[in-house]
Amino acid sequence: MRKILLLSVIAVALASVPGWCAQGVSRQDLGRTAKLTILVDKVMQPVEGWVTKEWMVKAAADAGFNVFSPRRGHERLDEVRQVTEWCQKYGIYHMPWMRGSLEAPKGPEADGKRVVWASGNEQPLWSPNSDEFWEWTARYIIEYAKISANNKHLMGVFLDYENYAPGKEGNLYSLSYDDGILKRFAQTRGIEVPKLELAARKSWLEEQKLHEEFERFQIAHWRERCRVLRQAVDRHDPTFQFCIYPGPGTPFMLEAALPEWSTAQAPIILADPWIYGRPSRFLPQAEALEANRRILQRGIETAKAKGVPFLYAGGIDPVVPGADPEFSGKNAVMSSETTDGYWIFYEGPTYTKQDHADYWKWFTWANRAIAAGRFNAWREPRETEEDWSLTVFKDPEKVGKLVLPPVTGKRVKFPEVTLRGENLLALAAKAGQPVELTLQNVLVGKFPSPIVWELRDASMQKLTSGTIPGQKEGKVRFTPQKDGVYLLGASAGSSAYRVVSANVPVGLFAGENLSLIYGAPRLYFQVPPGVDRFTLTASGSGAETVRVTVHDPAGKEAATGQTSPRARTATIPVSTAGHAGKVWSLAILEADEGVLEDNKLRLDAKLPPLLSFVPEHVFRLQD
Repeated sequence: MRKILLLSVIAVALASVPGWCAQGVSRQDLGRTAKLTILVDKVMQPVEGWVTKEWMVKAAADAGFNVFSPRRGHERLDEVRQVTEWCQKYGIYHMPWMRGSLEAPKGPEADGKRVVWASGNEQPLWSPNSDEFWEWTARYIIEYAKISANNKHLMGVFLDYENYAPGKEGNLYSLSYDDGILKRFAQTRGIEVPKLELAARKSWLEEQKLHEEFERFQIAHWRERCRVLRQAVDRHDPTFQFCIYPGPGTPFMLEAALPEWSTAQAPIILADPWIYGRPSRFLPQAEALEANRRILQRGIETAKAKGVPFLYAGGIDPVVPGADPEFSGKNAVMSSETTDGYWIFYEGPTYTKQDHADYWKWFTWANRAIAAGRFNAWREPRETEEDWSLTVFKDPEKVGKLVLPPVTGKRVKFPEVTLRGENLLALAAKAGQPVELTLQNVLVGKFPSPIVWELRDASMQKLTSGTIPGQKEGKVRFTPQKDGVYLLGASAGSSAYRVVSANVPVGLFAGENLSLIYGAPRLYFQVPPGVDRFTLTASGSGAETVRVTVHDPAGKEAATGQTSPRARTATIPVSTAGHAGKVWSLAILEADEGVLEDNKLRLDAKLPPLLSFVPEHVFRLQD
């Protein structure tokens, strides 16, 4: 423990100047005249077996955080009281963190009361229409309100409505088509609902022209439940605040929690999760921060449209690609200039290692700048070198060991592989040899969206950019100044896109998730010498499922795995069986259940991070 405390002292050296931290800020000032600086801790708690200790609260206060929210312990009420007393001692505030969802058991106890999505997918969570869900929610929050009434340093509750359960189709909650709410709706309306399969319920309501009424009925039910909880809280402490994540969020958050839990005395805090890191992993710091600022401004406008009081805080998460320590610190200052403060889902670093010290230094810097009103500090030039190999590839040594495939200048037409969302493509090029790549915009849904692309060199210097209109083809052309890898970032918004052809080798970056829609007949990759086993990770989303089949160098099936409506991720272990050092392939196919639409694929860190359309374009690692 002495070593841990010593590291903590080193990490917060910048915070040692007395008088600058959160002490002396009243609860009523938080988010109004004083910016919120909220720490949700997942780094210090593991050191003590996920139990909060006094030194953690002191460390947070010394670093300038004015709200401390331990990731675990919401159900241990004695610990909640103790943490609140420590927060009082160090002049900061406490918000217990708890999931807003409750796991539902198998069997008749929860039959008909679980969350049912419009697709018919039933998740093992109690429906937000069930008594069990609301009794559990109220059980803890009312106890917190009682503590808050006696000690104002417990300021509220941090409720997490991210969907962590198997079969995720989105964050919580959208409309649920469970038995309980359908039965109540039918009784109120005086109609009889036939026995319907889960997947047929939404379409039946639409066919009967009842769906809009059903939606209004369910939202009214949510609002009543939220109102009853707010009233129960107010009987103990009308200044008690709800903080909800990921805000502004889902129909439940926007249509029920926001209007019913927010009051003039206790405005709701919307914890925005959309600026955790860089909005694009190939954007430099200055451009990424400006883009994040625009994201926050859009979120604020969404919340304003509801016409109720609220506070808004941008979120930061070091585990997200591109969220390096300096970027995260400046992201915090930018958020505090744009909104009512910021919050950190502090995960990724290890408390006893240098990465924690680096992040703590920059968060301390940010909190000092915020406390001093130096909101322009996020625009200051970068102090630490931006390591683009880490931002983009996460492994600088691996990038340095990439062996490029031959660049012949021959144009190759590629098989149809449809990319979705933002992806990064690597192009192998020779100095002075013109490059031409053709992209095709693919319509998905009713509304076309342009492809936006940007080309950078290996040091991430921007070379050129462009757009391609909906349902059109367009060219990316440039003449490289030197041999090497060039990076093409592309996104088509709500549409999709394909790489039709190119006169240079093209690799699809899959070191992080490669985003696709539909399948792929074959994609090729090298297994480096000495690798005995590797894994691939495939992801779907609810009813959108995927199968990945891996083929050895002879084309023989080596492994396969698939997702399902209940298991959105599949990890596929592969034994190389003496075939390391060669080119392997994989196919993206339809699973046994669901539909093959949006899916993601990630390669093992042991492999080169790139997939190629044809075997002669495979990027290798040096032996």
